[in-house]
Amino acid sequence: MLKFSGYWLLVTSVIHVIVGVWVYGEQLSEIIHSGFFNSVAPNPFAPNFAREDAFWFMTLTAFLIILAQLCFWANSQKISLPESVGWNLLITSIIDAVAIPISGFWLLLAL
Repeated sequence: MLKFSGYWLLVTSVIHVIVGVWVYGEQLSEIIHSGFFNSVAPNPFAPNFAREDAFWFMTLTAFLIILAQLCFWANSQKISLPESVGWNLLITSIIDAVAIPISGFWLLLAL
């Protein structure tokens, strides 16, 4: 099951990057062309929500990959992950999918 979960998380992360570049291409380009350093929210009193949204959307991909690698590692070590990991994913996925129905949070429910 961990191997399936790892592959599912990797597929989800690839989809996440593709959708992120497609949806947030302009904002990501602005961040890069601004020199990247302190270009997401340079003024906390005048936030640029579009850039912040793009940044956090793409950052989530790293956490999905980390979780996939953890699944692969646990599978190779013949150990289980704590049940709390699964419960946290399930509860977070349900809450987020209800809050944002047109999103990829439904993909995490398969885990």
